[in-house]
Amino acid sequence: MEKIKCEDEKIQFLGKIQDLGFIIFLNQTGIIEAVSDNISNYLSNHSPQTLIGKPILETYFGNFEEKDFIKNAIEEFKSSNDFKRITKLLEIEEQPFYLSISYSTDTMYLEFEKCINNDSSKTNIINNKLIELQNAEQDVWKVLSEILSQNLEVDRVMIYQFNEDSSGIVIAETLNRPNLDSYLGLNYPEFDIPKQARELYKTKHCRFIADTDSEGSTVVTLDNQEANLQEISIRRLSPIHLQYLKNAGFRSSISFSIIIKGELWGLVCCQHEEPKHIDLSIRNFSLMATNFAANKFQQLEDIERMAYLEEVQELELLLKEKVLLKSNIFHELKDFSKTLLHMLEADGIAIGFEDSIFLEGIHPEKESLRSQLPKLTELAKDHIYSTNALSNHLQLYEDFGRSIAGLSFAEIDSKKDFFIIWFRKEILLDREWAGKPEKYYEEDKLTGVVKPSPRTSFNVWREQVKGTSKKWSSKQMHFITRIRELLRDSMLNKAAEIDSLNTQLIEMNNALDTYAYTISHDLKNPLSAIKVSTEFLQYRQDVKPELLKKMSSNILDSVHIILNMLDKIHQFSKASSFNFEKEIVETENFVDEIIEMSKHRFGSNNVEVIVNNLLPVQGEKTLLYQLFLNIIGNAIKYSSKATSAKVIIDSFRTDNGIIYTISDNGIGMEEDELASIYEMFKRMSNSSGYEGSGIGMSIVKRIADKLGIDISIKSKLNEGTTVKLMFPA
Repeated sequence: MEKIKCEDEKIQFLGKIQDLGFIIFLNQTGIIEAVSDNISNYLSNHSPQTLIGKPILETYFGNFEEKDFIKNAIEEFKSSNDFKRITKLLEIEEQPFYLSISYSTDTMYLEFEKCINNDSSKTNIINNKLIELQNAEQDVWKVLSEILSQNLEVDRVMIYQFNEDSSGIVIAETLNRPNLDSYLGLNYPEFDIPKQARELYKTKHCRFIADTDSEGSTVVTLDNQEANLQEISIRRLSPIHLQYLKNAGFRSSISFSIIIKGELWGLVCCQHEEPKHIDLSIRNFSLMATNFAANKFQQLEDIERMAYLEEVQELELLLKEKVLLKSNIFHELKDFSKTLLHMLEADGIAIGFEDSIFLEGIHPEKESLRSQLPKLTELAKDHIYSTNALSNHLQLYEDFGRSIAGLSFAEIDSKKDFFIIWFRKEILLDREWAGKPEKYYEEDKLTGVVKPSPRTSFNVWREQVKGTSKKWSSKQMHFITRIRELLRDSMLNKAAEIDSLNTQLIEMNNALDTYAYTISHDLKNPLSAIKVSTEFLQYRQDVKPELLKKMSSNILDSVHIILNMLDKIHQFSKASSFNFEKEIVETENFVDEIIEMSKHRFGSNNVEVIVNNLLPVQGEKTLLYQLFLNIIGNAIKYSSKATSAKVIIDSFRTDNGIIYTISDNGIGMEEDELASIYEMFKRMSNSSGYEGSGIGMSIVKRIADKLGIDISIKSKLNEGTTVKLMFPA
């Protein structure tokens, strides 16, 4: 007995459109290959028989301007592979229509849809509601559902987010009928939206049905070939989906794709109990609002991610200081375990090194852990494995006592049995579904084929989920990856550190000479000021209050200068004594992050930063990050007050290596000042009013020298600066 699955249905080849207009398909020469059989309802003198096989320009029914519009579209279709959907409002036999033209590889689609909305004032009112989305700081999706509810005037608007297993959950909802049950917080099984439907949602971001009971009109084609209706907005939907809507109590529906980072993140699902044709202009506005909300959501996510990355960076520095520089990493890492637990919101941790295992919090027995290490290593791709459903691996789940349901495993060094495992306890969840998540099939009595059948019940069904823990977030997985890289780099560098110790000591002694010179030279002025003021106060007994206040301020100001200089010297010393091994570094992994951090730090959101080509280079990730942080930060900072402030970042390949350029149209500097730009604490004469201490370019030069990068700077006062970095081949 043949059985057809939901995902096997060819939803773009169903051969029918809704009776909301008509369609005409052309080949590349402008010959009509297909029309909908309802065309005579709109064109009194035409039928499929009078049109199919004929040139569109000879049989077109509109005025000269529209004919010329189609002629130009055909010419573009012939000559270009970059096709974009275009829409024009026109009249056919005194009826307003939208003509939408779209393309596939060998077919041009003319879609004529009735225009039913002539009220622009409503759209203007709704446009103002977008300001709410812009100002939303948390519940973006609730605001979107309310805006679309007003715009579409439908009974239900719900925002549906896909889970990792392709099921979904309703995260926001607006109801316009008091008799409707709320679906907020309910889950939907993945087969409610089959795989091929999700794929279509990635390319066609709006899908709607005006009346589930309407039979629609058939598409008549040349030689009775199947018509691909993927590009057609008014295509009739799958009978299975239409029955699904009827079973849910709705006659019309419209949905919009929520695309985030190029992936289908979720859907906006809008349902109405009565038939309803929503005008194309209103659908387009609703899709725009959905895209706007998706961008706002991503913006809020990026802000949260930036804050988390800053916390991770601080922890990395602390880890380097407290752990990686010590001779016994395992001992120091044990003292660091509570911090590692906190960052991952874990309930327990295991740290293994050679023959020792350190345990903290909730954890399995040591012998159980040792016996299952080979299995964890096998599961780990790229040396990391994470799950929130350990019950899917029954032996692991049993051996770990069933109290642990989630873990993240990072293998640092297999030769030394060096690993870290974070554990999470089991959380019993009561999961609510909009109907029992079961697939239904029925047999066609005529053909004997078993086909999928839409479910009939949407009553709340509850299940208790066991054997799972709280999910590990993408940010936490990033943290695990970074910790593994840091620890692994430290292990690999230990031998090299010992071999190069003498070289480092020489370098450090040279650096100490530099610092001693700096202290003896640059700290003379503040120390002299303290000395003079102190002696004056010591030998004068009749000092007036105003003078006493002035002298005290001089002393405090000088102390502040000294402390600030010492702090910057400490920063400078860290940049000069970092050990590394060169590797290929993808700068695109951190340039965007630096741009956002710099804009936030200097309050320079007005600066337009154009990022062109970012080629990978050889170097050390941390040093390169610091190098670009100082250069890009300076470019954004010193161009922030310019009219039409702009920073351009680009790179290109030459025979000698890779060149990066960072250009801005900021304050620039005098040519004679360029020679001293790398001096410590040296600030340009026109830099007053901008934050800074004159240490940044000194750090840049020290890093460039260590990595073998040639650096050059061109600048013109009040016109801008260009920094060029030459990375050797």
